[in-house]
Amino acid sequence: MGTTITAEPPLPLRAWRAVRSRGGRYAWHKVLRRTLGRWPSWKRRLLYADPREYWTLRGGPDYFREQEGQVARTLRAEWIAGRIAAYRPTSILEIGCGYGKLLTALRQRLDAPLSGIDFSPTQLEAAREFLSGMDQVELFQGRGDRLPFADGSFDMVVTSAVILHNPPETADRIRREVIRVARRFAAHNEETNLSYNRYGYDTAAWYRAEGLRVAEVGPIPMDADAETSQFCVVRLDG
Repeated sequence: MGTTITAEPPLPLRAWRAVRSRGGRYAWHKVLRRTLGRWPSWKRRLLYADPREYWTLRGGPDYFREQEGQVARTLRAEWIAGRIAAYRPTSILEIGCGYGKLLTALRQRLDAPLSGIDFSPTQLEAAREFLSGMDQVELFQGRGDRLPFADGSFDMVVTSAVILHNPPETADRIRREVIRVARRFAAHNEETNLSYNRYGYDTAAWYRAEGLRVAEVGPIPMDADAETSQFCVVRLDG
């Protein structure tokens, strides 16, 4: 028997459904995301002037289904979680945890307290549902460049495709907050390519310039463009 492929509804119907489910502001945001692909500078200006607003509108059920429907995203999260688990951290904070994909993969490999923080209320709402019933997981709403935690609160601090979404001055503050609240390790999946919502950074090079030891750095095997993907772990305790 052949596989039946259901055709996607026409754009006007999808737009109407978006208006009904999440309001006109969300629907307009979605239309701009879909139609400005050939004009990245305008897309950045119109959609990404405020990253928190972007990810609040972007997050939610549609984003969850989109991400969970991509096998490569799951393989990436599992690979990253495996590398992180190899360092046996005794507690982890993930900055920009989204709906909890990486936290779920980490829980499957580590019996240690996990915390996630995100500035998007829609992402956190999805995370609370996705992670419901999971032991030793705490979620917080807040910004990565102003973490509400004391110095050295976590054994390891992690970001996955978070720093790259921030302009240079904010990206620098996030890295310094990572150093402040982490005791032993920092781990990052941060691509180096540019797009309308990606600034792209060599995270390992930044740590080396700060005089810190990079324990490992390299591409993520399942990423389509290995030249732009980077996973690194940094030792902060000498």
